[in-house]
Amino acid sequence: MDPGGDAGPVEPVRCLLLDDPDPDVVELTSRPGVISVDVVDHERIHLLAERSMPAVAPTWSALVWTALWTAAGPAHDDVATTLHVDRHPVWGDHLDDPGDALLMVSLVASLPGMEAADFAGRYRAHAEVARTHHGFDAYRQNVVTSRSGHLADGTAAVSEILLATEDAWRNSFYATPSSAEIVGNDVTRFLDRTGTSSTLVRRFPGTA
Repeated sequence: MDPGGDAGPVEPVRCLLLDDPDPDVVELTSRPGVISVDVVDHERIHLLAERSMPAVAPTWSALVWTALWTAAGPAHDDVATTLHVDRHPVWGDHLDDPGDALLMVSLVASLPGMEAADFAGRYRAHAEVARTHHGFDAYRQNVVTSRSGHLADGTAAVSEILLATEDAWRNSFYATPSSAEIVGNDVTRFLDRTGTSSTLVRRFPGTA
């Protein structure tokens, strides 16, 4: 049985990390094969501090998710890193058009020296822990299969989580009083906290 309890089929896609300080979202989302564009949500990034995470912007300015068949991404000079990932839906169906919900993406670094297959197995198995101990409205795991560029050194996965409101962010992130400890203990089996970074983003659906 799939440890992630997938809600749908695995989909190979590409994730481009941009360092363009002012990405043209309208132009990017109009390109063929672009699934969505995530822009750092500077207006709400302060909410990270309420979950004991650094409330600072990442080194990238936007994530562009594209189908593998297209080469119609941003200009090469603006792409700092390219990640090829296998997308695993876990639960929820609002990630691709989240409206005003809070969407957090995390670039997950694996423990130093951990084999890719070991990381993937433990990360995917974490989905069941998350299902029990988080109150997310939607959750998706993206396992990195190859990478190029310098902004995501050590990144082995990209997690996407969604909570519908700021109230849910504050009060439903964890399901029980013991959930934070249980989740924390599980992620220590595969995740390097010093290399993992999270931020809130605004997602703009593309035409793919």
